[in-house]
Amino acid sequence: MKRFFSALLVLIAISANSQTISDPQATINNYKFVIVPAKFSFLKTPDQYQLNTFTKMFLEKYGFVVFFDTDLLPPEAAGDNCNKLFADIVADSNMFNTKLNVTLRDCMNNEVYRTETGSSREKEYKVAYRQALRETFKSFETLAYSYNGSDGIRGQTGNSGTQVSKLKTAPSPQKENVEIDQNTLFAQPIENGFQLVNSEPKVVYKLRKTSSESVFIAEKGSQSGTLISKGKGKWVFEYYVDGKLVTEEVSVKF
Repeated sequence: MKRFFSALLVLIAISANSQTISDPQATINNYKFVIVPAKFSFLKTPDQYQLNTFTKMFLEKYGFVVFFDTDLLPPEAAGDNCNKLFADIVADSNMFNTKLNVTLRDCMNNEVYRTETGSSREKEYKVAYRQALRETFKSFETLAYSYNGSDGIRGQTGNSGTQVSKLKTAPSPQKENVEIDQNTLFAQPIENGFQLVNSEPKVVYKLRKTSSESVFIAEKGSQSGTLISKGKGKWVFEYYVDGKLVTEEVSVKF
């Protein structure tokens, strides 16, 4: 009889685990924050080929609030290690093919989600890694992540069998779930300023800092002008054509 109940408990545990894996969206929607390492283990230097920056950018594009593991976290994200996911890239490459997967793990190191494999046959590492990363992130389009206002893990048991409880903190105002416009550009730091890239990712603007944080000297292709903040992520690019001032609205996420 003991063996029967032991087998029954194992089957229940396997069934519960398979349900969680079969519906990763239900689990991921509990999490608002994702932490991206400043350096991936398979690369030699931090943000090599800008893979860490692009990983953060793509996760933000799909609705997560993302920080590097070297960032100072706001109290809402720093108060409890189990209210966020931890991103990583798994590389399985050879001299002919570059393959990448993105994984999201919880604070117990359980793998919550793994993307489909993105691959590239490009010979240049920089091009190949970026192309494979862009391909693997297409999995998030079908995942359709949307934060549900939960707080991550609450009293769940991980692989180690240790009980995890949510720390009691004062309730914080919920962040409005704003869908990022497809035309939104993402800022990446460069020397003396930023470059603005789209979701391909392709560089659209190059910005140089001025004495004002709300004004940049901007270049878009052959056009030179200024990028001026209008608040709430909205900017305008102003330049002259044949003596006439031209103004273009730009949505930027820094």
